[in-house]
Amino acid sequence: MKAGDSARRLHLAARRLAALDLAERGLKRRPDDRKCLSWRTDLLKALDFPADAAARADAPHGIDFAEACLDPFADIGSAEIESAALYLAQFDPDIDDARLVQAHRDWAKRHADGLPRYAHSPVVRDRLRVGYVSADLGRHPVGRLLLDILPAHASEAVEVHVYSDRLAEDGITERLKVSVAAWHRVADLDDDALADRIRDDGIDVLVDLAGHTWGNRLLVFARKPAPAQASFLGYGATTGIAAMDAALSDPWEAPTSGHFTEAVLRLTSGRLARPKLGSRLPRAGPPVFGSLNKLAKLSPPVIALWSRLLRQVPDARLLLQLAGLDRPWVRRLAIDAFAAHGVSESRLDLRGWLPDGAHLRAYREIDVALDPFPFSGGVTTCDALSSGAPVVTLGGSRPLARQSLSVLARSGLDDLIAPDAEAYLQIATDAVGRALPAGAPPPVQVRELEAAYRQLAGKRRGSSPA
Repeated sequence: MKAGDSARRLHLAARRLAALDLAERGLKRRPDDRKCLSWRTDLLKALDFPADAAARADAPHGIDFAEACLDPFADIGSAEIESAALYLAQFDPDIDDARLVQAHRDWAKRHADGLPRYAHSPVVRDRLRVGYVSADLGRHPVGRLLLDILPAHASEAVEVHVYSDRLAEDGITERLKVSVAAWHRVADLDDDALADRIRDDGIDVLVDLAGHTWGNRLLVFARKPAPAQASFLGYGATTGIAAMDAALSDPWEAPTSGHFTEAVLRLTSGRLARPKLGSRLPRAGPPVFGSLNKLAKLSPPVIALWSRLLRQVPDARLLLQLAGLDRPWVRRLAIDAFAAHGVSESRLDLRGWLPDGAHLRAYREIDVALDPFPFSGGVTTCDALSSGAPVVTLGGSRPLARQSLSVLARSGLDDLIAPDAEAYLQIATDAVGRALPAGAPPPVQVRELEAAYRQLAGKRRGSSPA
């Protein structure tokens, strides 16, 4: 078997597993959703799970349907599953960037842009009314990031309304709740009812925190329940929706606007807030490279490059702590993928995911964190830097390939950004034993956010949506 073949098998299995997780989460919310049930059943068949034999035997469509649900260009008649395919396509290095943006536009034309929109009368108020919409307001990267945003909003300048689509609340949810003016649980509202609720609440600027991640309410935004609407934080790529006025990004992730259908507002403080750099004692022993990113981010080019690194540093090991590696057959695929590039199983430390922050202990064993591509780390990169581990990144053209680049550049760590694969190998090798510099506290992101919201609201006063 060629080296690339085994890596492609792993990558396909990883994306199927990610899709299966999304399908199962969808069924928790709507157990009778026939399209989502078919998706789950066909994914089980495609994955050839030893369990769920009865479900696989009853698969209504089969592997071809499961594959179509991973195709961002497929029209399968489900806005939710097709939206998930757009998110999963961000992991695929073989999709041309321009075609990926077009796939987002096509999704919007099929499902969003034809929906009737509300008209809005101009309103001028000193205290801006901002609404945030998300299903991730809890123990989730978006929930964690919002802990530094929602409580910091200036109450005299902004009145914050949160529309939470989350089913299971937790401690982070409770901390977020007490920091805002109004918290609305909306999981039981359909798109029309939620849009009505937002319009009746008189929201000036409505902020989407999901993009095409699972559980989004983009079809609410398509109805234009607020005069100004923006996408921020949770996705980092375009929504494709004509009714979305702006995407909040930064100059590093989005140096040009070509990857967005929305107007791009660039925050100099960053889309992802810069972390405080951590410190730690030097590690003894052979070098350990590592990654705690998603399994689906191990694209074939990533495996090839990381294998080259291990061959160049013969005593080094690679620690991968990823959800899915606790499955024996996934571990075998990963072992085979690296073996095809000349890396033996003895060089690999493969671990499954640990919940509730326990996974961060792995950074005590990692000398250098390796950033994947074309979907780079986001919160994972911030966690590594906060733990004192340097992160080497390759960057790329699409915004989600440049998340780590943005964090590193704003942290004064430009020398960890590689312009090409050869530089990536050299930087990773040289970073072993490196201590991160003590850094100043991160800048206040919220004041710049509020200024962006006021800019959006000002542009929309006096205009009505089509």
